[in-house]
Amino acid sequence: MKIKRVRIENFCCLRSLDVSFDSITSLIGPTGVGKSTVLRALDWFFNGEKGGILSEEDVHSAADTKRIRVEVEFDGLTASDRNALGHYAPDGLETLSIWRTWENGEDRITGKALAHPPFERIRKGAGSREKTAAYKALRDQDPALGLPAVRGWDAAEAEMLSWEARNRDQLAEAEVESTQFFGFAGQGLLGKLIDFVFISADLRAYEETDDNKTSVVGRILEHAVDRSEAEAQFTTIDEGAQAAREKVHREIYEPVLARLSGALSTEVGRFTTGRDVVVTPTAQVPKRAKTAFAVSIRDGAALTPVRRQGHGFQRALIIAALRYLSECRRPENGTRSLCLAIEEPELFQHPAQTRVFAQVLRSLVASSEDQTQVMYATHSPVFIDPSDHQQVRRLYRVSRGEHPEVSLRALTETELRQSLDGHVPEKSIARRGATRYVKELAEALFADAAVLVEGATDESFLLAFAERRGLSLGAEGICVVNAEGKDNLVLCHAILTGFGVRCHLVFDADTGPRKVADADTEKKAASLRGSIAKNTKILGYLGPPPKPAPRPRARRLTPSSRTTSTPTSMTTGPLGTPAALNWSRGARATWTASTGRRTRRPHAPPVVNRSCCTR
Repeated sequence: MKIKRVRIENFCCLRSLDVSFDSITSLIGPTGVGKSTVLRALDWFFNGEKGGILSEEDVHSAADTKRIRVEVEFDGLTASDRNALGHYAPDGLETLSIWRTWENGEDRITGKALAHPPFERIRKGAGSREKTAAYKALRDQDPALGLPAVRGWDAAEAEMLSWEARNRDQLAEAEVESTQFFGFAGQGLLGKLIDFVFISADLRAYEETDDNKTSVVGRILEHAVDRSEAEAQFTTIDEGAQAAREKVHREIYEPVLARLSGALSTEVGRFTTGRDVVVTPTAQVPKRAKTAFAVSIRDGAALTPVRRQGHGFQRALIIAALRYLSECRRPENGTRSLCLAIEEPELFQHPAQTRVFAQVLRSLVASSEDQTQVMYATHSPVFIDPSDHQQVRRLYRVSRGEHPEVSLRALTETELRQSLDGHVPEKSIARRGATRYVKELAEALFADAAVLVEGATDESFLLAFAERRGLSLGAEGICVVNAEGKDNLVLCHAILTGFGVRCHLVFDADTGPRKVADADTEKKAASLRGSIAKNTKILGYLGPPPKPAPRPRARRLTPSSRTTSTPTSMTTGPLGTPAALNWSRGARATWTASTGRRTRRPHAPPVVNRSCCTR
């Protein structure tokens, strides 16, 4: 069982947000947008007060009511999951929805299940006595149900559940309130099916090395260490110790207590008859303490506690423990899945180690046979898998008066292929993960705006120009991306704009006067036709199809002149809306027959202002 989707309402800065999850999910966006809040909402859903005690301060400022709601939809239900969840996940139901609600200090847990409507009306009663009376009334009103007589509410609930299990065809979808999903101290039903581990940015490794059920080390010990043999031996030792205590009591205390009992009985006999006082020793059985395990770090001859280590080492220890937890855990009945939620996994790590961490997290999913799920909020492009952009969720703020809200952009493979249909071949879309430029796209996903250029020369020129003008492109949220060729511009543009990144294209037309003048062979003419075709494809993708240019043919130039003007670049407005075409300033190329040299005279370009539709 894995998390498929989370719907969050009025939790801190998130008024209403719907987030889908994959095996690996990368939450990105500006600082303070709410990436970590998504993970903390899940932590509260699974761990309740352990994930943080809520108050009215945690309710969104624009909320109509003082209510926080986090709904989690699960999929990948196995037969064991269905057996444990009962009427919440019957056969034929592909997903399970459970939501946790906080309102005015009251915490309620509800699940979507199949239930008999009359039974649900009974379950919504105020107390056990009222619900039991309603059950008896329904039993009298509808004898055909065959409900037996009961004495209390627990028995009535058990009979209704048994009836629902036998009569699936008479059930309807309903919202069923229940506490058994989490139970007391996190030992509820859901905790047996999915193990949710949240690693916050401010968490220190020494907090996770304590031997308790909520820490990472505690979870490792729970799965990796079999305590049963030791517990059996401890029980034998305790029984022997108890027998030894009783022997000491008999040999030392009993003679003294026997004399004391006789003396007290004699004194009591002065006031009443027929009764004696008996004083005996009571062997107190000491409560055996659970064996605890301590984690220390050996550095040469020094053995020090984890809390004395640096932040970088502590973070590395946490990631190492998580990896080992994924490998060594023993799922109960082979079904318990592990969900790791990590806030800023790149913290305190140098670049090489950050890349190692990213590989480790991906390998956890790859080697877990679909039993591990990883999600993280990150500011580092290293944790963006360039070959699979479907794992990315880009959060951004939407300004709506005094109460800004948070929205989300994601891009599926289907959406990408639809946007590129007829513009980029299927093979180019499929092989993008093996290209170098997609790594730079990962960095551009963190920018407010991206400028796509053909090659390294264009990239260097723009960066140098900005530097000479005293402009910091990074501070302005602008990223220059080398697409490594004109053929890749459209694909890069589709990916970035799909995530809501404002995108601008800068490319050479490669069809200027000199190119036309030099097209005196079929090979050069074919190259010129190829450039025209590429320009036509890019402009056709960005806006209305341009009028086809004349087909160039190989020819011998005469001492005449030819003027040409072609578009060299295109800029786009917000969210990729084409704003204007920039045309090269044409020149009259004049060939002199006597010298064979070419001279250029400025020629005014045509006035062009094409409006393009938004794709």
